[in-house]
Order: sequence, then C-alpha cells, then structure tokens
Amino acid sequence: MLRHALPLALALPFALACGGDDEEPVSLSFAAVVGDAGFECGQTYSGLGEGGLDLTPVDLRFYVHDVRLVTADGDEVALAMDDDGRWQDGTVALLDFEDGCGDMGNPDLNATVTGTAPAGEYVGVRFRVGVPAEMNHADAATAGAPLNLTSMFWNWLGGYKFIRIDGESSAFEGWRLHLGSTACEGDMMGNASCATPNVVDVDLALDPAREAIVFDLAALVEGSTLANVEETPPGCMSAPSDVDCGPMFENLGLGFGGAGAGAQSVFRAGRGTP
Repeated sequence: MLRHALPLALALPFALACGGDDEEPVSLSFAAVVGDAGFECGQTYSGLGEGGLDLTPVDLRFYVHDVRLVTADGDEVALAMDDDGRWQDGTVALLDFEDGCGDMGNPDLNATVTGTAPAGEYVGVRFRVGVPAEMNHADAATAGAPLNLTSMFWNWLGGYKFIRIDGESSAFEGWRLHLGSTACEGDMMGNASCATPNVVDVDLALDPAREAIVFDLAALVEGSTLANVEETPPGCMSAPSDVDCGPMFENLGLGFGGAGAGAQSVFRAGRGTP
C-alpha cells in the first residue's frame, strides 16, 4: 500500500477563554486521508475495499451543516457559521479536497469551517453531512455559494450531492459515490420531501483547538468491492436498490436494504499542530 505522511498543520487553533458569554472566533479544521496516507487528488492508493484493490480518486467534496460544539458536561453550543460568500453561507459549508485533477472540479481547496461561539472549553464537535431539507431542492443555477455548483447537484427533486467522490478502481472504470436524498416527492417550487434523507450524523470527541476532523476514504470503502453490479450506475448513486451502496452506507452510519442505521466510522479525530 502506498503511504504518505499525513499533513500535521491541519488544526487552526482558536482562542477560548474560560467561562463567560463573550463570542470568540472558531476555526474547525478538516482533513482527508486514505488510511494513514494523506489524500491527494489523482494519487493511486492500494489495498482498499473487500479485495484490497487500487483506487485513484479525482474528486472529494462534501457539505456540512448544523455544526455544534460540545462542552465538558455534554451541552451543545451551536456554531454561528460565517458567510464568506464562497465556501459557506451562514448555514451550509462545502469542504473541498480535490484540486481540479478531474474534469468536474476546480483548483481551489477548502478544509475549514469558521464561525463564532461563546467562549469556553469544548471537548467535542457534532455536525451533519448534507444540505438541510429546506434548502435541498432549490435551483443550483441561481443559488448563492456554496450551493451554486451544478457538479454537486442532481436536479430539483433529488437535490444536492451531499458527498461527491469520483475515481477509478482496479475493478471498475468510472467508480463513484454520490450520496444524496432519494425517494423524493414534490414540486418544482422547492417544495419536496424525501423518504430516505441520507443525512449523516457525526459526533466526535476531540479538542477543537488541537485536532482536526478527519474524513477517511479507506474507512468509507471498507467492505466494498469497488466494482459495480450489472445494470446499476457506476459505484453508488444512493439508490436504495443498488447493493454497491450497502457497505458504504453502513460505514456512514446510514440505514440500507432494511438494515437500521448504526454508528459512522468514516469521520474521526486527528491530531494537528497546536
């Protein structure tokens, strides 16, 4: 298996005074890895999935929202997310780890979510991977950033691709995971509901000032064949009938094929530079 040093300068510290209600800036750092190797767009990684196959990813992006910080006594404090006009709009943030090595991406990267929260000591982070239901069925062609990327959008009914990973495996050319809501009904005015929202809940114990939130592609494809079942779209496009989705949904903590939702294993805490 190819190994690369995991970048350590990932966690951007923020000042948190002890006690008080003053608002302080918060910068939550994210990182993408493939096992113990740092993620690189276009790099080939070996020993992945059920058969220990190769995978060459050319896209890795995902949306997050409902970000909360966790205090030592278990209380939640909502992060008042910044609106920077590009990566986050005050409600939703886009994390982008591809650098344009594929034909659907762009050269710019984003690995942080910023905002403000009451000063205090925090011991964990909770968030949701996806787009809020009330924003999921808008028109990407007229939406503001970061919901204006048509490459992260299916259509008005299906909504956004919460996670987009494209690549090529040694078993199948054109492998991908496009996670989003399915079994949706509604109208073209943005009024829709989905029987299977497929929003991922993440709850991590970590020190936000010293640790990064790590997305592990190897953990995502654990148990997957990285191939494709005949007569289904390449990889997993979130269809409830697509058995290729099963292992990845399980790893994301999502129910699939009659199985209930469990605990996700794709996101974890990672040590960064103080």
